Amino acid sequence: MKALCGLYPSLGRHFKSMTELAHAANRSRDYVWRCLNGQRDFTRADKKAISANIVASLLRSNKYEYSDLENAMKAYEGDFDEIYKVKADDRRTDHQDE
Repeated sequence: MKALCGLYPSLGRHFKSMTELAHAANRSRDYVWRCLNGQRDFTRADKKAISANIVASLLRSNKYEYSDLENAMKAYEGDFDEIYKVKADDRRTDHQDE
């Protein structure tokens, strides 16, 4: 699902489909798609629900990187965009050779 995650590409590591992400946020696929593509923002509640779902999923898996769990917990506490959203400097842009 990484290709569909727009501004939040790392969420693709934790969710297999847009539907799965929408269920985690308790939102529609259309709403989530608009958030991923920058047409609207995830609410604080959406971010907490998604982060909590990631934490639960990691703990159920028995095979996870501690840094992924730590990041999901930080995201739950309020650092969601800092952890999962692409920073403006990281976005791909076409540069001409200078």
